Amino acid sequence: SGTSATTFAPSTQLSRAMMVQILYNLEDRPAAAESAAFTDVAADAWYAGAVNWAAGEGIVSGYGNGKFGPDDLITREQMANMLYYYAQWAGLEPSAGADALQGFQDAGQVSSWASDAVSWAVSSGLISGTGNQTLAPTATATRAEVAQIMMAFRKGQA
Repeated sequence: SGTSATTFAPSTQLSRAMMVQILYNLEDRPAAAESAAFTDVAADAWYAGAVNWAAGEGIVSGYGNGKFGPDDLITREQMANMLYYYAQWAGLEPSAGADALQGFQDAGQVSSWASDAVSWAVSSGLISGTGNQTLAPTATATRAEVAQIMMAFRKGQA
């Protein structure tokens, strides 16, 4: 889906709600818990079903303070983490090479909670870095980047 009937907006940065909605759409919008999993997700928000479904299935857990941050721009490591748990939920067995992050100058900037996910995304070819031997784990992801990553994920079922 685009941002309108005629616009994809590839350079637009993706929010956390948009990323969860992509995964939810891939699953044909399954039934989700009616109750809000997070205090910052209104029951009538366009993404509420997606967020509640993903939380109920263990794909997302939010920030740990009862908040999901649906309007926050998603970072590359957050995106990798969501995909990692989505792959597990889908019955895949995502595994990462122990040295997948070697050679990236900013590998030490990957958060500990995202290390396995980012390693898996790199070793499976979903993320290849941003140039100059960097991963940019805390940089935001654009719609174009996520579209490319999702195509690779679906093609290879990482």
